[in-house]
Amino acid sequence: MLTTIPKPKKPLKEQKIHLFSRFLLILLCIVCSISSAQERAVKAIVQGKIIHYDPLIPLNITLNRLGLSAITIYPKVNDKGDFYAEVDLYIPTQVWLGYRTNFSIVLHPQDSLWVSFDGNSDQRSSLLRTVKFAGTSAVTNTQIAQFQNLYFASELYDQNKNFYAVKNYDPVQYMRFNDTVRQKGKALYDEFVHTYSPNAESKNWALFETETPYYDNIQFYSIDHKRANNLGPMDTTFVIPIGFYDKLAKRLPLEKSHLMNTNAVSTFSSFYDYYINERRRFEETSDANWGITPTGERFASTTIADSLQLHGIVNYVSDPLLREIMLSHHFSKSFRKQDFKTYEKFITIVTRHITSPFLRDPLQQEYLATKARVEHPELNSRAILKDMQSSPIQEIMEDILRSNKGKVIYVDFWATWCAPCLSEFPNSKRIEADF
Repeated sequence: MLTTIPKPKKPLKEQKIHLFSRFLLILLCIVCSISSAQERAVKAIVQGKIIHYDPLIPLNITLNRLGLSAITIYPKVNDKGDFYAEVDLYIPTQVWLGYRTNFSIVLHPQDSLWVSFDGNSDQRSSLLRTVKFAGTSAVTNTQIAQFQNLYFASELYDQNKNFYAVKNYDPVQYMRFNDTVRQKGKALYDEFVHTYSPNAESKNWALFETETPYYDNIQFYSIDHKRANNLGPMDTTFVIPIGFYDKLAKRLPLEKSHLMNTNAVSTFSSFYDYYINERRRFEETSDANWGITPTGERFASTTIADSLQLHGIVNYVSDPLLREIMLSHHFSKSFRKQDFKTYEKFITIVTRHITSPFLRDPLQQEYLATKARVEHPELNSRAILKDMQSSPIQEIMEDILRSNKGKVIYVDFWATWCAPCLSEFPNSKRIEADF
């Protein structure tokens, strides 16, 4: 006689939490579908001409999305250098055009912007002097290009001076140096306004950009100083003083008008953790599961890392816009590691704090796509092969096949963030050598 042992039931409290989480997920899907009818992403068009176009050099357009992964597209360019691309936008967004070098533009939902530039220029300053715009937002983008030309030729972009200060100055000395950086940023902004009489949108964009080096320097100082002096993460000879990161909070509140400075806001939100860690430095850590290093970095066991990070953002980031950008960024990073369960586990935080459609809806789409990819890998493989047919990857694969006809082709795929992949890589090299 065959008997079966019934599966142990989950405790009632755990069942209720699980059911409540599922209810919130379903509710979020419904809310996203309703909101999408009200606040949809709208297409923007960017088209133009590359003068002296070289077909061997690809044109790329990178859309940096706040709280989400960046998207890079490769528009087709005809033999005359004409190109055309469409992107979906919720809000005005900074977009990078890359050819020999790159420069940024600002696109708004429903924009139709035409841009031309000299494809022979491989230095930003010389390239920006050749850029021309027409269509919607042409005036704003012309002025933003003029500002970039000033910025990249200024001391604010002098990496050598900053490296010397980072390596040789202690935190107090470095902040004195950084105060001069801020003054130079203000002088550059004044020069821009006096020289070009920009419109209000361009002025707001330039003002935020000229403040950015000051805040970037605060956020990167400890990392760069340790790297420049070969110091370990727990080296007590270098300690960031209490209050060093408090200055980051003075950039708040974030306004909706700041979001078109997409790169600057992305960097600021990604490293605002240092401010949170500053607040938590003297919290009780007697369980030894987590702590703060002398330079303000957090370490924690993997079992509590997500909870510590997410609740730290909720409890210590008072600005609601920055808070939801940081939360969205955390979940989006987990999706890139094929982890959708963290999103499900902390769905109450998602529904309570990530409310702006430009963050909430794309994040929900990333969640659904990641879940489908993990649970149905065979469908994902077929989709990737189909996508390859209309992308540069298809051309690369065809070139490999043509060049190696009749040979054994060994292809290995691995992820830079995956520890088992990295440990296996030497074996891959041996197999490659055998072939």
